Amino acid sequence: MESTVLSGFQSLLFGMENPGGNIEQVMFANKMALSEGISNCNRLARLNFENPNINRAFSGEVAFDETLLIGYEGWSDCVLHLCIRIGLQAIKIATGSFPSWQVTFYDDYKKAVMVGKLLEEEIREVFSFVWGNYVFDTA
Repeated sequence: MESTVLSGFQSLLFGMENPGGNIEQVMFANKMALSEGISNCNRLARLNFENPNINRAFSGEVAFDETLLIGYEGWSDCVLHLCIRIGLQAIKIATGSFPSWQVTFYDDYKKAVMVGKLLEEEIREVFSFVWGNYVFDTA
């Protein structure tokens, strides 16, 4: 399965037993996961989009660091949170659950003022791409 929205997908974790990565990103992911009720955050990836204006702040405003997928993958289920990291804060975009394929959208993202945003069908495509390609390797 290919994505018409994504231009890049980069796993930010390495290792199998205790996945690790860049300390700043891992600490942010763990903080975000705990706030969402996930005690074991074992998935973290950075997303880049075909449209360079997606999830970008207006000129002169607070700079957005990156769009991340944060979550937990178990033997038979997966919960991923799509968000924009802004320093230690986040704008929550959506949460996707697998195997139910349920996607929940957040008003934080709908109300945020940005140059460009993902449409709901594009957000669903992002989750479908991730689940369909199973690209969250930490090996």
